[in-house]
Amino acid sequence: MNGCPVIDLGLVRDVLTAVDCNTRGFARLGYESLTASGSAFQIALTLALTIYVAVLGYRLLFARGGASLSDGAGIALKIGAILALLSSWSVFQTLVFDIAARAPVDIAGAVSAPLRGTGSLAADPVAGLQVAYDRLTGAAADFAKPVKLAAAAQAANNATAAETLSAAANALFVASVGLIAVLTVAIGVLTATGPIFIALFLFFETRGFFVGWVRALASAAFGLLSAWTLAILMLHALEPWLRALAEGNATGMPDVQVAITTSVIVFVFAASQAGLLMAGMVIACGFHLRRRQASVSPPNRTVEASAESLNLISRPARLAQQLQRLGDSAAWTQGPIFATATGRAGQAAAAGAAVSPQYPGDLYRRPSVSRSEPARERG
Repeated sequence: MNGCPVIDLGLVRDVLTAVDCNTRGFARLGYESLTASGSAFQIALTLALTIYVAVLGYRLLFARGGASLSDGAGIALKIGAILALLSSWSVFQTLVFDIAARAPVDIAGAVSAPLRGTGSLAADPVAGLQVAYDRLTGAAADFAKPVKLAAAAQAANNATAAETLSAAANALFVASVGLIAVLTVAIGVLTATGPIFIALFLFFETRGFFVGWVRALASAAFGLLSAWTLAILMLHALEPWLRALAEGNATGMPDVQVAITTSVIVFVFAASQAGLLMAGMVIACGFHLRRRQASVSPPNRTVEASAESLNLISRPARLAQQLQRLGDSAAWTQGPIFATATGRAGQAAAAGAAVSPQYPGDLYRRPSVSRSEPARERG
């Protein structure tokens, strides 16, 4: 961190260079401090891995929580990825810091490639922002100079233009350079503390902290992408107006209308930066990790099979089964009394007499018809 050069190349260049160099150094030092051998974090990580393996072995041994041997490959891959990220800074830097801090710059350059080929300011965004900031502040100083023999209205217009250009220069710096610097610092801090959240990914109960860390890192990365892309677009839109503003000031006849229009363009892009930053946060919130639910197909298959087998039985047979179940349950509850009544009912049915229903199931029977032989004539 102390090896960052101190060179006066302008406010924009100095801020971006200092933030980038110190943030990268801070992220590396924070990572190395956490993952150093014998550190408190390493001891806690070893304990967490031991507990995780013990709990996993218990679940596999007693088949608790839907654990099965088929999950072994995914679990081994998860543990291997965590150990790889927490044991090598080069791997962690490539997969975390560079993706969050460097990839947005490269993507912004690819998206705005057609604009960068037509405008001199957009060809080098850092240099273009420095030139735009210098021209806005210089034009504001020119408008603030007193003009001899100028009318009172012209002097008031020049003062208004000077104030507007000064505010536009500050808005350009805050909405582009300031926002990029803040997002870069946020990525550096999240990278330095990243090993803690990666270790929390082991357990399902603490996995929400890892999800929140990924969302915060993704929000910063999306914000950085939109900030660079919009900065290049703003430079492309501002270039002709900045050229006209510089030509008017060089001839000693500054145009107030050009100054106001240039300032309004800067204000519009500054407001767009805030809107795109909020959009990046909303996009990052779309990241989720879902827990796999246990399969419930075997019970459903059993129920469906029993229902299908029940449908295959005819209606008389199904009614007979229901009556038999009711009879068994009533015999269990009423004991010998019900058995005696059932026996008498059976004897009466054998003699051909009409049997009154002894239990509710008999209500579903058809009326009994005597099949006894016709009474013989008395001799």
